[in-house]
Amino acid sequence: MANKINFITGETYTLSELFSGDRRIIIPDLQRDYCWGDDASTEKGELVTGFVNNIIEQYDNANGQETLNLGLFYGYEVPANHIQLCDGQQRLTTLYLLLGMLNKNVNNKFRRNLISDFEYKQDDKEPYLNYAIRETSLYFMSDLVCKFFIENKDNVESITGCDWYFGDYNLDPSIKSMLKALSIIESLLKEREDKWCYSFGEWLLNKVTFLYFDMENRKNGEETFVVINTTGESLSATQNLKPLVINAEINRDSQNVAEEWEEIETWFWRSRQEANDTADAGLAEFLRWISVIEQVNVELPKEIQTSDTKWLVQIILQGKNKSEFPYETISFETIHTYWKALKWIVTTKDDEERSEFTFVDDLLSPSVKNDVNKLNAIGQNQCFVLLPLLKFVYKNINDVEVSELDFHRNARRIYEFFNNLIRISDVSKAVNALTREAIKIIDLLEGGDIVSLLDHANDVSKQILTEEEKLKLEILKQKQPGNRIEVEEAFWNVQKHPIWNGEIVPIIRWSSSDGSFSLDKFRQYDNKFREAFVGDCVNKIDDTLRRALLTRDLKDYPCIFEGYTNISFGEKCQDWHTLIYDNVDIFKSFFDELINGKSYKEMIDNYEETSNIWYRFIKMPELLAYCEKKNIQHWDNSYCLVQQQRATINHYAELETFCLFLEYVKNEDKPYNLHDNRWQMKLCQEDDTAIRFNSKYSDAPITIDVHYNRIDEKGWNVQVFLGKDENESDADLILLTKNTLQEIASNNELAWNNDIGRYECRDLNREEVKNKINKLQNSPL
Repeated sequence: MANKINFITGETYTLSELFSGDRRIIIPDLQRDYCWGDDASTEKGELVTGFVNNIIEQYDNANGQETLNLGLFYGYEVPANHIQLCDGQQRLTTLYLLLGMLNKNVNNKFRRNLISDFEYKQDDKEPYLNYAIRETSLYFMSDLVCKFFIENKDNVESITGCDWYFGDYNLDPSIKSMLKALSIIESLLKEREDKWCYSFGEWLLNKVTFLYFDMENRKNGEETFVVINTTGESLSATQNLKPLVINAEINRDSQNVAEEWEEIETWFWRSRQEANDTADAGLAEFLRWISVIEQVNVELPKEIQTSDTKWLVQIILQGKNKSEFPYETISFETIHTYWKALKWIVTTKDDEERSEFTFVDDLLSPSVKNDVNKLNAIGQNQCFVLLPLLKFVYKNINDVEVSELDFHRNARRIYEFFNNLIRISDVSKAVNALTREAIKIIDLLEGGDIVSLLDHANDVSKQILTEEEKLKLEILKQKQPGNRIEVEEAFWNVQKHPIWNGEIVPIIRWSSSDGSFSLDKFRQYDNKFREAFVGDCVNKIDDTLRRALLTRDLKDYPCIFEGYTNISFGEKCQDWHTLIYDNVDIFKSFFDELINGKSYKEMIDNYEETSNIWYRFIKMPELLAYCEKKNIQHWDNSYCLVQQQRATINHYAELETFCLFLEYVKNEDKPYNLHDNRWQMKLCQEDDTAIRFNSKYSDAPITIDVHYNRIDEKGWNVQVFLGKDENESDADLILLTKNTLQEIASNNELAWNNDIGRYECRDLNREEVKNKINKLQNSPL
């Protein structure tokens, strides 16, 4: 079937259309893990058997003549030809694994529906299904397709013993579930003949279909419906809601409801962005916020409660409830006051267009491109910050002119408190449940001051009022008003650094002595910290810092950080965050020395612990400079320097060989010289890393290769052979090498190795290798 260029909402697509052409189906990191292969004893249970058996039955019963539609899958295209899957990943992943197992049974006849020719033969070997939940899942899927589905005939049980299967894969729940799913599929196909597998695979590709829904195009400018929750279940249009509000019993005694409603609607219309033709998106989202805040204590009916969800606000935030705005219980006066509060938040007295309360999403005109579900709504993380702030301003808006300074400062404190918490992964992952707790906190504040939370610690979730937040509030509580503002401004500023990412206990402890916090010390540490860790960290941190840290005997540095398969010297901000928290005292000592004037260079130059396995990385800047992503790998008893992030398709070099290469490059006296420039030298960056010396004489194009076997000290091999002429066959070259270089080999104690067609000398130590190279280069050609 022809490959359709664009996916269109409402159209049906076969698997062959999904997995073909230049397209990629991406399982993005916002998705949950693959779980259909989990054991039946787990909460989720194993679903692969029933799913695959049902498909097989459909095929067998209809002799492969009928189509089978497996329902909707949701996605959006970013960037071009990359479909980000929002729903349907469990079904699509299981079908992809099934297709891969079928391909093993039919001699790769379905290979082009697993990975394109270009990717497989020429590029990065990215399959049609990219499992981008985490790096391990992504790399595993690529290797599974190329090295198991296509290039391997062994059974599923062999996968974990393959050389491409990293130990970290055992920690990835998606991979573990996939392996179980593959075992199940293998057993279901075990008795099937190859002919049946091919016919079934053809039917699977061309007769099994999905209905596509494009999330990016969910919003239709011609529709009068608005979206009030994060799943897109439509409520009454704001035009229809207006008369319901005006005529509601709760508003019977209110004056000018119609005119003031029009005022609010006009304000949202003026505040809209180009993506929205009407005020509906902003106004409907605003009403959703009010509904959440005002119904924060409303329990769900018992029959629809779950162990995780008890409160109405959670399912409204999560979009699992078709809930109209409760106009019969929320008065228009309440709506109008919330509107005044929102206006105050998004503007300031001195600037009618800007506010210090910044949000990622456009609050007044949410566009379909902002929310994770592609709807006219802000995300739950933004709600976690905005809704408590909105409630606070709503409760105190009538007192603004009386106590503007205190009111404004307390509003800022609430905003900074929740805006900082949402940076923390434990909070962002549980944000749906914690938003209710965040809103309820506002009623606990005495005088609107966030510090008063300390008096209500037992009434606040420990995920919100963490030990760190208590520590900061205790420090602020002890300060005089003027000094308190300085301290909290310093806290707010430091919390924004991408390495701290909202958690700054280490730097607070460094700045405290005998229970007393010093703002001056805090600023000193912060200044040195920012000098060391610049900007967003990635590609900006100087290798000199890494080398200086290697002198400090840090715990687990370098190491395999979470989400990696390589050993890392630290690149991403989360890596450094983890490292600092695991070595708080050592980092304090490190920054103390920097504050006292010691430089990275002094730390490196004065370091003489040669027993440190990272000693050469400390002393030789070229090693880390070679590693673009600051990654290395274990190679037997040695290490591999990874030039780029994906070592299987990019340059990398064995450590010992690279160090010897650098010795030749850097040695100005050239005791092991290239003898009057008669030889050229280069580093071969590949699995069998080698230093290669090529003679410049065209009549005798001799090559010397130096290898290290990565096992022991006497593991160096030297090989000598002739370079190949383009018109020469391999057989001719081997014969020519054996005859031409016989005398040189004999004089230098090299033996002929018929398996590789070269003369070689094995099991040398490092000094013996250098002497051997020197002698060979001095030999008459």
